[in-house]
Amino acid sequence: MELVIGAECLDLVPSRPWIAGSAEMEAPLFSTFSAIAEIFVTAAVFYVVLNNFQGKGFAWRLAAVVVVFEFSVNMLYMISRLRAEVASGEATGPMALFAAGHGLLSLIVFIALVVFVFQAYQAWRRGAFYFRDHPTLTYVFLFFWGVSVTTGEALYVIRYMV
Repeated sequence: MELVIGAECLDLVPSRPWIAGSAEMEAPLFSTFSAIAEIFVTAAVFYVVLNNFQGKGFAWRLAAVVVVFEFSVNMLYMISRLRAEVASGEATGPMALFAAGHGLLSLIVFIALVVFVFQAYQAWRRGAFYFRDHPTLTYVFLFFWGVSVTTGEALYVIRYMV
């Protein structure tokens, strides 16, 4: 990002040699939307899971909306970012490993979400509470969901705000 005053040009973003090609990068609108949306998606995931964990039912409509949104927006966003990074040749070094780890973890927790939502819906229809009946699985899932979201938000901050 540059501020142009007359013929002079002042660089407002410090050089970041540890992130290849990021010294003058502004956040794309889709990246910003995805980063903000993921916070709301996470709140919805925790609500659905913890509500069921406490034996208060299963918000299957919300869970279905979250799964569809997560796939159609955030998963497709990560695929588009992967393609852009590979095409640019900037996907190297520790940040590339961090991003790849985040992407892999995000895919795993998304697949787990789909499976758990299906299982929870089936259990709820039988009068059971899937997440309450599987407390260790619930805690592990929520922990790794949180790690996935935190690493994604960290990538956004490092790439576009630091």
